[in-house]
Amino acid sequence: MASRTASLLSSRKAQFFILSAFTIVSVLYFVSRWIEPYTIIDTSAVALREEPFVFNNIKEKAVELVETTKNCDELAYNLDEYKNFVKDFASMKNLDLTFNYTIDTPCSDSVLRTTFYMKLVSSAMRLESSFVATK
Repeated sequence: MASRTASLLSSRKAQFFILSAFTIVSVLYFVSRWIEPYTIIDTSAVALREEPFVFNNIKEKAVELVETTKNCDELAYNLDEYKNFVKDFASMKNLDLTFNYTIDTPCSDSVLRTTFYMKLVSSAMRLESSFVATK
């Protein structure tokens, strides 16, 4: 009888342990599901904004244009064509672009220095930069 009582007692302890462990795991699972939506940060809205990428690309290509141009006349023509292109591109994207440049004088074929001013305005943001490109 004593061994029978001991086995019943250990059986009840084991059942209590299993039920307790299952209850604790279930409670922790439901609490984690309840808290989870508040811990996930959605950064996709920032990545979907194209204004910074367009702005930086226009700036990078303007510098590249000055660096690859051979003489002053070609620089003036290329910059005028580039300005028309980027203004049309920005208007297609519903962006307000101000793109001004000044070819510094005296202009020699060995040293080409151009000062740029760019401003890009959209409904979400405003980006502005002044920079100098040289060959």
